[in-house]
Amino acid sequence: MAVTLVLANRKGGSGKTTSSINIADALARKGKKVLLLDFDSQAQATTSCGILSHNLEMSVYELIHLMLNGRKVTNEISTTIIKGKKPFDILPSKADLSALEVEAGLLDGRETLLKNLLLEIEAAYDYILIDLPPSLGFTTINGLVAANRLIIPMELTFLAMDGLAQMMGILYRVNAELNPDLSLMGILPVKCDLRTNLARSVAEEIRQNFGEERILCPVRNDIKLAEAPSFGETIFEYAINCRGASDYGQLGDLIISREGF
Repeated sequence: MAVTLVLANRKGGSGKTTSSINIADALARKGKKVLLLDFDSQAQATTSCGILSHNLEMSVYELIHLMLNGRKVTNEISTTIIKGKKPFDILPSKADLSALEVEAGLLDGRETLLKNLLLEIEAAYDYILIDLPPSLGFTTINGLVAANRLIIPMELTFLAMDGLAQMMGILYRVNAELNPDLSLMGILPVKCDLRTNLARSVAEEIRQNFGEERILCPVRNDIKLAEAPSFGETIFEYAINCRGASDYGQLGDLIISREGF
């Protein structure tokens, strides 16, 4: 069964999408079978992989829409997942995903729709990564219920600590009410410069509150990480020798060592 990693933060611009696509590539380059699942109606992970979401006939939205109507989607899943474009597979998103919250309404079990979808395909992968929107709504709750590991990307600023506190509160609620198997893999410092007093101070506060083992390999500031998506490339495709690629490569190694395979 796949390890399902969800990247989430209530604060926008926290590096969730950048981290999702580059962790997926880092794991794939270590020989792992990886699926990147874009579960954000902005479809930025899809776009960052060079896929134009408005050209897609099928996406994760259509799959869940079919499930809401009582359809089996085993055949549709295989034609929706995009293979061969990257070292990892991609289950894309598009803007229509924003309609799911209304379509699901007060349906019993609405929080487990994504989990049920992944049950159809998880045996084919070692790792599944879910990229979520910053808002707390239908898609975010579904992503947290479907996962067993949570990564919280954040900048090392004091304002970002509020988003971290909110995410921890959400984690505790999801654990208690919906998904007792979800655990915090760690907090991922992004866009950081540990030479600054501010970054070191925030990192120390995280360390004191969560422990050393909950701080994942920091991803340093690197303009190439911002440039790569405009070419539809991961950092390993765009600039494999830059520090961003080095940092995400180390993070991939850490995830594999923690999961034991």
